[in-house]
Amino acid sequence: MNKQVLPLIMALLLTVNLTAQEQGPFCGPVGSAGCTAIAHDSSAIVAWATGCTVVRGPEDITDPDGPVAIYGDDTMGIGPAGILTTVAVSLGDGGTATLTFARPIRNGEGPDFAVFENSFDDHFLELAFVEVSTDGERFVRFPATSLTPVETQVGPNGRVDPTYINNLAGKFRVGYGTPFDLQELADSTGINIDSIVYVRLVDVVGTIDPQYATYDAYGHIVNDPYPTYDPTRQFRSGGFDLTGVAVLHENIPAGVSQVHSVITGCWPTPATDRIHIGCSKADCTVQILDINGRMVKTASLHQGDNSIDIRAFPTGIYLLRAEGATKKMVKR
Repeated sequence: MNKQVLPLIMALLLTVNLTAQEQGPFCGPVGSAGCTAIAHDSSAIVAWATGCTVVRGPEDITDPDGPVAIYGDDTMGIGPAGILTTVAVSLGDGGTATLTFARPIRNGEGPDFAVFENSFDDHFLELAFVEVSTDGERFVRFPATSLTPVETQVGPNGRVDPTYINNLAGKFRVGYGTPFDLQELADSTGINIDSIVYVRLVDVVGTIDPQYATYDAYGHIVNDPYPTYDPTRQFRSGGFDLTGVAVLHENIPAGVSQVHSVITGCWPTPATDRIHIGCSKADCTVQILDINGRMVKTASLHQGDNSIDIRAFPTGIYLLRAEGATKKMVKR
């Protein structure tokens, strides 16, 4: 959006009491006209994050020495995102997740990558700032906008109008990613927008208390559901819940062909007795790992549909890996 026009729009929104939902200047929820969300199974996706390092924030920012959010595992941020709200890793208040990729992300036509969160509907939106880096030292943040009114705190079960937010991850419900276009950072120094190696997500916290609040690129407090920790401490979650980062444009060296995943699908998930794995090659080996990275099974795959018995597997989340491809699977 033209930065000369944006302040005028913000001034109008701040002086007019807009009570109707979805009346802001940005695109609305999944299914609405002009929605920019990227579906988890979109053909535009060419790769997914292959590495994830989470630095957990506290469950409640006002108690920095209290328990940190521990829901999920770093491995839940790698590989394809799905449609299950339970397959996610929580960052906690102000926590971060740094994602890496098999190949750098490049600036192409339109959005270049998309970030997926586990929101169960179109308006319970837990948000995160998005930053990128070429060298892992210098990170540049996308200019985020939050026009959500700040007179009242969005509560733990509150609603956020997606048309009031832009360039914040978590704008769309589970299964749909928020797109980011590197062209918006073309004037930034210290990064190469044709060679982005790192994507960092930073939970916005969401409180309107100035002592702990975070701000968008235009000085507005970012108001989102807060607090979001489970008071029973049963789930130990809080803040932004990452399910995956998809690459739409990757930097492929000259002479190297686009590599497509040898695992074309994994179903059903959750599964109880058997899983079916689609394979695009005549002969390859799949490794099945638990969320702690321990290998629990290897199997030879043939081209087409392969059936694997998982009755002996404990309930949980597993990763399937074959020739650099990664898929998630849930045993119920």
